[in-house]
Amino acid sequence: MDMTIADLTRFNELLDSTMDQKKLDEEFITLRQIELDGISKNSDVEYFPLIALSYAKLLELTVLLAGKCADNCQIVDFGDLVVNPRHMDVCILNTQLIKEDYGITDNIPLWFKRQVRKSTGSQYSEDLGRMVVDPALLSHFVEKGLLLRTVKKERHRKLSEQFRYCIPDDPQFAFSTYSERVAPIAHDAVKVLGCGCGRAECSDVASWLAGSTVLNIVKGTLKNDLMNVLHDVMSTDYLKLTNKKFEKAFNSLHYVSIGRKNFVNFPYGDVSTSEWDEINHTLCHFDLDDYGVIQSELDKSISDPCYRSYLLDISLYNVPISQGATRTRTIRNIM
Repeated sequence: MDMTIADLTRFNELLDSTMDQKKLDEEFITLRQIELDGISKNSDVEYFPLIALSYAKLLELTVLLAGKCADNCQIVDFGDLVVNPRHMDVCILNTQLIKEDYGITDNIPLWFKRQVRKSTGSQYSEDLGRMVVDPALLSHFVEKGLLLRTVKKERHRKLSEQFRYCIPDDPQFAFSTYSERVAPIAHDAVKVLGCGCGRAECSDVASWLAGSTVLNIVKGTLKNDLMNVLHDVMSTDYLKLTNKKFEKAFNSLHYVSIGRKNFVNFPYGDVSTSEWDEINHTLCHFDLDDYGVIQSELDKSISDPCYRSYLLDISLYNVPISQGATRTRTIRNIM
């Protein structure tokens, strides 16, 4: 048996045997994603249909977990899956140097993002104020002195809480909590401010963050990562169905969170038939049926190299090897 097929077979067998619906969480799916990323990076383009179906199984588990979190009003866990990036850096800009050496006084963060785009060719969302750039590509701006440092955002804390201590009247800012994580920049004299008793607290952290920092998404949500990988390789019908499931999960979470029903005492007491119909129609109640369908398509694809799964975009089979290799490299860059 080919090594890649053997690796994928072992991966999926292990996934099926260790997956427990009751204990399923983001960490489990993320660890399996990392394992599959390793197989994908060492595989030839001809095996990508098999790899894509394996990623689709992880996406189905993500859908299942999102529905479970929504139905049980687990807002934080749901947000982590579909909204809250797994790793986001706050890039602290050297605003004084930018003003003095470049004459930029208005919207310094946007100016900096444009410099990053010119240098790396990376895309970012200006309206959200976030970049999606490999942190290693920002070292050039550290050397130029435009970027003081990057600090990993604590996932479940507000930015204003994490960065509540600063020096309002000093052109440079530093945080003793984070100074241990980054090497000091020699040409920038940064005054260290501790977080202990008696320290000054910035009265307008939000304004400082908006004017002196840029957010860089290093690792997006599990849902977005998997959807990005599969965007050009799964069939349109499959992607539409998956998006509808996530939309239903959002609706379920909203239904539960606004308190129209008392889900704390589930199952309910005296509930009319019409109310039960409404509840059952609104909640997700997702299962593993589609997960099993994907595994069936994967089995057929492995046993018959000529089999073309209806779950995959037909272009995945029609693209010549040279173009297919380029497509695979592009998808791998997302991961």
